[in-house]
Amino acid sequence: MGARWLRFVRSTHADALGAGPGRSRFSDPMLDRGRTPRWLPMYFGESFTLCLQETLLRDRANAALPGPFLVAEAELALWDWAVIEVIRPVRVVDLRGAALARSRVPTDVVGAADQRLARSWAAALHRHPANFDGIAFPSRFRTGDNLALFQARVGGALRVAARRRVLDSPVELGLACHTLDLGIIRAPRDPE
Repeated sequence: MGARWLRFVRSTHADALGAGPGRSRFSDPMLDRGRTPRWLPMYFGESFTLCLQETLLRDRANAALPGPFLVAEAELALWDWAVIEVIRPVRVVDLRGAALARSRVPTDVVGAADQRLARSWAAALHRHPANFDGIAFPSRFRTGDNLALFQARVGGALRVAARRRVLDSPVELGLACHTLDLGIIRAPRDPE
């Protein structure tokens, strides 16, 4: 896997390598049954723009009217982004491009809005005898590659190289806004 990945992290979370217990594409399907998860996935993307799209937009922008999609500055203020370096090899199942077709995994695992099938496949891959550390998969928006790593299996494999507030990153945020046709709604300022 590549030596450098990015991820969005809530500003209030001190650990940029933490994983939340909520349901997601490759989380444990036990969560769907109200049970304690057997693993927690951590998600990474190959670019700032991809991480913004996957974290904040998802399906919200699909239902919007034509024209720029508006995001509140206050919402962006809730997020940091981190550069994560892979410092030891990780073993992942590759579900990108032709590898997905060769694996015979259904395309809905990486592309469907309904993520239940993906969670079932994640369970199978998590218990596979090869002891995979995670899954490489394409963004369902077709804008880059993502990585989902099983948190408990990658201890010592990752290092936080940098972390910054999203709003303190004007170059990256500007490029993402241009690429994704986003507009930022600024908070009203008090008159002086």
